[in-house]
Amino acid sequence: LPESAETATNKVNYDYIAFDATTEENAFFQYSLPKGWNEGTITFRAKWTNAAGLTTETVVFGLKAVALSDDDALDAAWGTEVTVTDTWLAQGDVHISPESAALTIGGTPVEGDLIMFNIARKVATDNLTGDARLLEIILRYTRGSYTD
Repeated sequence: LPESAETATNKVNYDYIAFDATTEENAFFQYSLPKGWNEGTITFRAKWTNAAGLTTETVVFGLKAVALSDDDALDAAWGTEVTVTDTWLAQGDVHISPESAALTIGGTPVEGDLIMFNIARKVATDNLTGDARLLEIILRYTRGSYTD
């Protein structure tokens, strides 16, 4: 569930989803990509901060998705998960992961589809000692046209 925190000095408030250091946890969101999307692969970056960590420690986020059209069952198979690895920089700083490899969305995407996303912290392959606080996901897609 989303949580909020406040910085100590300047009282900056921010929302995040906390991902535990020992148990793989998932969060879900949905988004319909704009008209003009070419229905191809997408990439992502994760913006995150941390509750604890040390230099050289890393966090790994995985994202997978499925496209749903009119009259499709919600219980559909996800596309193949793609991961990004990012290194801890400093306590309480914003971290922006590298861009992921191409992610193929499950189903047969068409314009106007509801795209369901599943983001997870992959604790089996990362070593960040504290909670990873996910702030935002940046999605990048290719446009096939520039008019609606």
